[in-house]
Amino acid sequence: MFEIDFWNMHRRTTQSLMRTNNSAEAYNRRIRSVFQCAHPTLWVFLQKLINEETGTHADILHICAGQPPKKEKRNERLEIRLLNLLGNPHRDISVQINSIAYNISL
Repeated sequence: MFEIDFWNMHRRTTQSLMRTNNSAEAYNRRIRSVFQCAHPTLWVFLQKLINEETGTHADILHICAGQPPKKEKRNERLEIRLLNLLGNPHRDISVQINSIAYNISL
């Protein structure tokens, strides 16, 4: 039904690229928390949007200056573990699969 390249995340994992849309989900949650209501007035909406744009612009300037985006320490540790498992696979395939699954479910 779907090509293996479409769903296989091995290349994205080994190159430390994003494998999920968690960042988009987090941004959506952030926007909802900034507005704190379902239907803000136009002026509240514009002011909150301007404030959010200022923060986003600052993030872009940091990235353009060569500073990588901040990652949570927990995510960094999991990424290192997963890369280690892919780079040094266990001889027993069932142990390897269980180890990868354990890292993904943490």
